[in-house]
Amino acid sequence: MNPGAIEKLTSAKSELEVRTIIENRDEVLGRFSPFFQPESVTDLDEGVFRDFLSIEHNKHWTGLERQPQLYADMDGLRQVLSVLVDEARPIRERVDAVIEAPGMGVAKLSAILLVAYPEKYGVWNGTSEKALRSLRLWPAFRRGATTGERYVAVNQVLLDLAWKLQIDLWTLDAIWWGIDVDGAAPKPASGAGKVRIGDGKAKALANMKYSILNTVQNANGQKVEVTVKSKDLKMLASELDALLPRLLEQQKERCAITGLPFQYEGDRNMLPSADRIDSGGHYEAANLQLVCRFINFWKQAMPDDEFRRLIGIVRDSSGA
Repeated sequence: MNPGAIEKLTSAKSELEVRTIIENRDEVLGRFSPFFQPESVTDLDEGVFRDFLSIEHNKHWTGLERQPQLYADMDGLRQVLSVLVDEARPIRERVDAVIEAPGMGVAKLSAILLVAYPEKYGVWNGTSEKALRSLRLWPAFRRGATTGERYVAVNQVLLDLAWKLQIDLWTLDAIWWGIDVDGAAPKPASGAGKVRIGDGKAKALANMKYSILNTVQNANGQKVEVTVKSKDLKMLASELDALLPRLLEQQKERCAITGLPFQYEGDRNMLPSADRIDSGGHYEAANLQLVCRFINFWKQAMPDDEFRRLIGIVRDSSGA
């Protein structure tokens, strides 16, 4: 196996945003894995399944909620999932049997498999395929190979990587978000998880979204030693997806407070960071601006106009 690939993957584990995804692993698996077991999937509730498809609840994959026709017929979906998680049948056979279900796709079915059997099955989606190809780890297939046969080969590569890196398959799937690799992007295997590895701007947008979702999840006014401010997301995750690149364009890819240009590679302090204009307010369109990461760190809970005043004093004193 390519030593350079192993080095890049190992380094990627230190990414802050990747660590956040990894830290959510036990919570997500603990919540959803029981529902995707053979003995319980026949009674799967539509609300539970729709929660699983949402990044707000799976805390890992975007785009799974597309194609709502998948759960339009819940009885049919339960039958499909019963086949998918039936370990008495070969995985190749199961994948080929369910791949044609309306709205399914290999990205969704492999995410379900990972949650159902986290030690056996990895995720094949546009993100993992792009990374594997760029790292020269993409397997060769025989001509005419079925989706099930292809998944078996891809999954074996994922299992080998997890073993070499001494990590689990959830963590391996999280690492794709933190790795920078070169090479042209191939056509994605599915519509889900389209963060272009190596595209600094796309990764910065994805990281901002994950940071917001994680902050909202862990700041609901709970009592610890102090009361944590309640911060709610006043929009759908899909609306947040659209808002962040729109703000980036409106601000001409510059910090809203300093006017400094964002940098997507190199100096991490110059990455864009989503800032609440009113730190006591919620995450909503009228209360969000993009600033350099170091500015967000410096500002913290200071009122926006006061912080801007102090930045102005610094500029005046330095002749900037």
